[in-house]
Amino acid sequence: MREALTAARWDEEYRRGRYAAEPPVAFVATILDVLGAHPALRERDGLYVGCGNGRNFLPLVDAGLSLTGLDVSAEALRQLAARRPDQAARLRHGDFLAFTPAAPVAYLIAIQVLQHGRRADAEQAFAHVAALLASGGLFFLRVNSASTEVVLRHAVVETSDDGFTVEYQEGPKHGLAVHFYGRRELDALTAGAFRALGEPTEAFTKRPPPQRGSWAQWEAVYARR
Repeated sequence: MREALTAARWDEEYRRGRYAAEPPVAFVATILDVLGAHPALRERDGLYVGCGNGRNFLPLVDAGLSLTGLDVSAEALRQLAARRPDQAARLRHGDFLAFTPAAPVAYLIAIQVLQHGRRADAEQAFAHVAALLASGGLFFLRVNSASTEVVLRHAVVETSDDGFTVEYQEGPKHGLAVHFYGRRELDALTAGAFRALGEPTEAFTKRPPPQRGSWAQWEAVYARR
């Protein structure tokens, strides 16, 4: 039920033109820099979870990465395949927790996607990342930070460590639970299966007027133990 609602909400957003004209996030450059320092991994296949309609996926592919793109939104994948038919065969439709590639992947990219759901969903998602990565493989993560000023009407439905989960009561994610991670929580979720390559950092984005406040995302790179 939750997966179906999430897919329906994102199908609606993509039909309205979400991300169609937006540039990639700066974290894309970080991904390319880190993989450039790990050429043996860069030459292998990676998985992009939540590839959407290609905002960040296509710049990575155009830089030479061999990526499979996975998304829960059929509409996003339709747009991406129409935009770039050369990538259509590399796209997969489905829920991340139900997806298993033919072989362990050398690196996995998750940009603003592992925040959908509650803390228990996050635990499952991080465990699944670990299961899909080859030993020594890299995990590139950008995810909501608890420093975000949440302005749309919502209810806080869960707190855990220094993170929290809201259920939106208006807006494009109406009815969906979305998790915002604290640093201690992020460390706890990655401590067993991963080691951090450098310190996670918070990226802050001011909302354009007349909106108020700012979004914050953790950006981090981990290696599979």
